[in-house]
Amino acid sequence: MNLKQLMARALIASAMLSFGAQAAEGADKAAIADVLTKYRLNVESIEKAPVEGLYEVVTNGGVVYANKDGSYFIYGQLFHTTPTESINLTEITQAKRNKTLFDEAGVEKELIVYPAKDEKYVVNVYTDTTCGYCMKLHREMQEYNDLGITVRYLAFPRSGERSPNIGQMSAIWCADDKANAMNLAKARNFDEETKECTDLIRRHMSLGSAMGVTGTPAIMLEDGTMLSGYLPAPQLLQVLKQKES
Repeated sequence: MNLKQLMARALIASAMLSFGAQAAEGADKAAIADVLTKYRLNVESIEKAPVEGLYEVVTNGGVVYANKDGSYFIYGQLFHTTPTESINLTEITQAKRNKTLFDEAGVEKELIVYPAKDEKYVVNVYTDTTCGYCMKLHREMQEYNDLGITVRYLAFPRSGERSPNIGQMSAIWCADDKANAMNLAKARNFDEETKECTDLIRRHMSLGSAMGVTGTPAIMLEDGTMLSGYLPAPQLLQVLKQKES
């Protein structure tokens, strides 16, 4: 990244901090919340957006941009463009929310970890034992690890409470050797089932849903950025390197 790009990012970061530090002056928070509730969106926070007349509203269903009384709102992504790059401000806000949700959930000790010997990066992956691309990612685990990427699994049966493999995933998380149980399941050689760890599975599912996960694999980076779908190890490494640049 060249000097101009660094300066542009610094200016944007400074602007965002400035806006974030301000109260949502001029906003009718109750009116905005009342409007969004009709769309099953519960307001978590309201701040001024870096666009005149707009407010950034973080909800349980994502980030919304509204005018002062919610009579107009946009459910989409806000970008800031410069001569050198385009920055997704919505993605940045959502990533911060994801990281907060993850940190506050206290699930770190429940993750199934495949550590890289020379760890450079850590990713959390919502996975399902019936998902084809989850199996593909798992078969390539050594490639991720060889590139310095530690992979940590959370459970996310794709069909929710009706998923036929909840008992199997519960048995994996109940196993003494969870990593080996997952290896067997991803190779379709694990038939055990139990209900003993279903509360844990539900907890992971609830956390994933709060982050907007709708399918697997879903890869969460350390800053909370969510990547939907499978990425080969070299491509994931490229994304991770870009994030730190």
